[in-house]
Amino acid sequence: IGLWEGSDAYTAFCRLIDGHRMERRAGAIIRLEGEGEDTGNGDGTVYFVLSGWLIASKSTLEGHRQIIDVMLPGDSLDPGAAGGDMSAIEVQALTDTTLAVIEGSDWTRLLLRHPEIGRAANRAGKAAIWRMSERMLRLGKGSAESIIAFTLCELCMRSTDHGLVAGRKFHIPMTQQQLGDLCGLSAVHVCRTLRRLERNGVISVTDHMDVVFHDLDALTEIAEIDPETLRQEIIPAA
Repeated sequence: IGLWEGSDAYTAFCRLIDGHRMERRAGAIIRLEGEGEDTGNGDGTVYFVLSGWLIASKSTLEGHRQIIDVMLPGDSLDPGAAGGDMSAIEVQALTDTTLAVIEGSDWTRLLLRHPEIGRAANRAGKAAIWRMSERMLRLGKGSAESIIAFTLCELCMRSTDHGLVAGRKFHIPMTQQQLGDLCGLSAVHVCRTLRRLERNGVISVTDHMDVVFHDLDALTEIAEIDPETLRQEIIPAA
């Protein structure tokens, strides 16, 4: 989360993480929407992703799902609602995942001892708000091409070291249905939009969401982003 390796705060953070690790297979439900906790202290639980991808989602009474966010290694999440320990969202392992599940009281004590951890977590929280608000803007006001182009750029930038580079392949471990749930589109609409971007020479998609960017200028124009500005917005500074 942006701590200096070797610092007292980093050591304390790692010690807490190491004592609360768990592994979950792809598809496992980690927390159900509306599910309560038995902690009894009202502090909730904080989840830290150590490896793999998680998704946070909400569903209508009819079962229609909207993925709210995708959590990658280094991300954290407190799914509790404001009124108590009830979970506001469903948390699911998108891939085989290792995470740390920390009671809120333990997390609060750590922050009191090492406020720099809280500052790092705050930066990560601001980055999460940026990426979700940018995605929500396009979901509500943009075209299908715009929201998909933005989401591909966002996931590439967050999941790779090379960022937005032409000709470099990166993998999204999502089905077209799951990508649609994130982008507010049907799987059919996602498929048609990806094919249109491919026909226009902007991207290529193969082997279950291996993606290559070909025309970065066209892609970023469709996504309505400046890559460097987006990187500063959604990648927490150390």
